[in-house]
Amino acid sequence: MRVTTRYAHNSAVFLLAAMLAIPFRAIFGQGRWDAYKPGTLAAIMDAHDSTIPPNPVDGHQSVMVSGDDFPTLARVIYRGQSRPLDARRAFVMREWSLTFLRDTSMLNDFHREYLFQEGKLQIWLPVQDRVASFFPKELKPGQAATLYVIFLGAQRASREIFWAFAVNEFKAEPIKD
Repeated sequence: MRVTTRYAHNSAVFLLAAMLAIPFRAIFGQGRWDAYKPGTLAAIMDAHDSTIPPNPVDGHQSVMVSGDDFPTLARVIYRGQSRPLDARRAFVMREWSLTFLRDTSMLNDFHREYLFQEGKLQIWLPVQDRVASFFPKELKPGQAATLYVIFLGAQRASREIFWAFAVNEFKAEPIKD
């Protein structure tokens, strides 16, 4: 009987330790689709451009990571272009991952960024590899889509700001004839 009690106690301690080791965001992950609210990437950028630190003079990179990921349903136009993930954007994503997830495994899901247009704003957005694998089947250049986007942060380089968002899902809108 004592062995069973010790085993049950050790199992409970192990289960509690395992639950605490899983990042809070990972528990909810992409299952929180109802957290995404209609909005614009431009509004998020406008609200945060003054919070991005200036270029450092000592050679270190400065970055702003956001504690609020502003889960947004952004209506955009898919431009059909992609490129490898920009190193500066990847740096912001890495810093965000280390700060809030305590590891960088999130970056294993993002290797390319895609060009989208929101109003007059053209912006490159990192898209999860799995999500982007559906683009050729479901999106055509010039087609409207709704992106499920979170805001991670930004880095200032000279006069340019490298915004880091992450696209976790999308819905293609019907093509209008």
